Amino acid sequence: MNEIREIVTKAIVGKGKKTIRIKENVIPRYEAFSILGVWVINHEFEAALSDNNRVELVGNFEINIWFSHDDNTKTDIAKKVVGYTNTINTRQIVKEVNANSQDVIVRIVQQPTCTNAKIVNSEIEVDIVFEVVAEVIGETKMMVTVFTQMESYEPIDDNFENEINENFIQPN
Repeated sequence: MNEIREIVTKAIVGKGKKTIRIKENVIPRYEAFSILGVWVINHEFEAALSDNNRVELVGNFEINIWFSHDDNTKTDIAKKVVGYTNTINTRQIVKEVNANSQDVIVRIVQQPTCTNAKIVNSEIEVDIVFEVVAEVIGETKMMVTVFTQMESYEPIDDNFENEINENFIQPN
């Protein structure tokens, strides 16, 4: 005999994924001759669920650009903290959701990385790309089938350990 029951549980009720591209200009202290390397570090962000199943992402990261100047005879590092705000659209994957109990989890799939850097006039233009996944967590109902137990089982014997033969492997 079985019966169906309704269970209220937290589940992923919406998902979204987005590739974020940011173009930023950094002004170095000295006029850059060549770019030797670009690093994006200290990425921090916060996410909140807004209306219409959109996730608002607010964050910042630091760009460090190693460059040469004075006709390639000296090097320096230009730094800039970049703030951003972006919206991630999510697709609702569960129809019946308690709207008062929704949370959001955002994961960085690809960390912010410099894809291109070039010297334009006296500035260094940097292209940054990263990818995020947003999951909306909410309360929803689930129907489960419950089977009643037809037969009973005997309890496990307390002397079970005494029945183990520790010498079951014979040496060659």
